[in-house]
Amino acid sequence: MRRSSSAAWLAAALGVLAVPALGADDVDGKAVYEIRCAPCHGSGGGGDGPAAAALEPKPRNFHDPAFWRGRTRTSLRLTVEQGRPGTMMSPFKGVLTDAEIDGVVRYVESFRPAP
Repeated sequence: MRRSSSAAWLAAALGVLAVPALGADDVDGKAVYEIRCAPCHGSGGGGDGPAAAALEPKPRNFHDPAFWRGRTRTSLRLTVEQGRPGTMMSPFKGVLTDAEIDGVVRYVESFRPAP
């Protein structure tokens, strides 16, 4: 196992974000998502991560067309930054950099169903 993949695995196991400092357009939103979001939302964005069964309300399914009605990039970003009161969706402002939040938002948008 390469050192970098060992470090990433260890960081994920400890719940620590291990994304190298990159430019705003270079952040791998998928890598951040896998560490920070997939435990609840699932790797495929279906709201079925390993922690989802224990959560009420259930995490969002990013493939559900109803989720996307009226949803904008700005509203997604605010949710990541501020969390969702009354749910286990915690705020990530101050935890993730602005570039990491933007990367996650771009990645979550990739789950949007085709019109």
